[in-house]
Amino acid sequence: MRYTDSMERSAEHLRAALAQMTRQRSALHPTSYAIWYEYVSGRNPDLRHAMNQMLADGATLDEAQTWSLYTTHVGEWDSPGAKRISDGFQRVLNGIAASAAHAGDHTARFGNELSELSLKLESDAAPAETVREILSGVRELSGVMSSLQHKLDASRNEIAELRREVELARNEALVDALTGLANRRAFDQELAQAIQSGESLQAPCLMLGDIDFFKRLNDSYGHAFGDQVLRGVAQTMKGIAAAPALAARVGGEEFAVLLPGSTLQQAQALAEQMRQSIAAGRIRRGTSTQDDERVTLSFGVTQLAVGESANEFFERADRALYASKRSGRNCVTVLAARAAA
Repeated sequence: MRYTDSMERSAEHLRAALAQMTRQRSALHPTSYAIWYEYVSGRNPDLRHAMNQMLADGATLDEAQTWSLYTTHVGEWDSPGAKRISDGFQRVLNGIAASAAHAGDHTARFGNELSELSLKLESDAAPAETVREILSGVRELSGVMSSLQHKLDASRNEIAELRREVELARNEALVDALTGLANRRAFDQELAQAIQSGESLQAPCLMLGDIDFFKRLNDSYGHAFGDQVLRGVAQTMKGIAAAPALAARVGGEEFAVLLPGSTLQQAQALAEQMRQSIAAGRIRRGTSTQDDERVTLSFGVTQLAVGESANEFFERADRALYASKRSGRNCVTVLAARAAA
């Protein structure tokens, strides 16, 4: 059970959560309440740390940030336990579908046998009354079997639809609602798989990008324009980072590109291509070209070292990113594993 607070304690959390929720730009919905309940209760340190960073300097949470916090720190759809439940549900659905198909085949064959028996009875020299009774029973049974066949067909269709809904829900839980990129949860899953594969294949590379002076853009032109900037950057990154690369939004204005099977030089070249492409573009704030705003990104690039954990890998890419920030922004810094100390 996720929550064990008493009635009195939960009422205290409710009052504190509502007070915080009313100060945000996000609507007052259950998802918003969930993150603020966990925040004020102190039960979720990772969530509290992430929210404190987002709320620094008097900032408030928008819808995208609220959903991102929920899917990353509260939602349990892709936790190991939930994944086992989901996979088990899929196995059950597959089993039911197979059983329904199997029963349907038998029903069809039995229906044919009943029809043949009816023809034989009609031609036999049995007493008329007996024949009529048998034929009546056969026809009734045939009708029941026909009805069952229709129900089995409907069940198969319903099972197929349920399977599609489960797959859709799983996919949506891994997508950032604002940008359409993979979210932090999807990135973490892919990173874990890439590290595991990198033990026997080419070690993956990681690019971290952060929008330069994003807070100033938000403060100067409003959060709606900030969201527009995030979507524009995401669209450019998605267009450049071709599969099997994974582009993800991993923080407020921070993006990551995971590159399985790439060399460090290739990753650096891709980061430079993204940096130049984004810097060359303009994002319109109004109806006039004079309102166009230039946006730049700083990048940090690194490659997985042998025996390295996901946190160590990510932290080195983060150090490379902040080296770019310290160097004047709008540049790419490469930090090799041997340079990490």
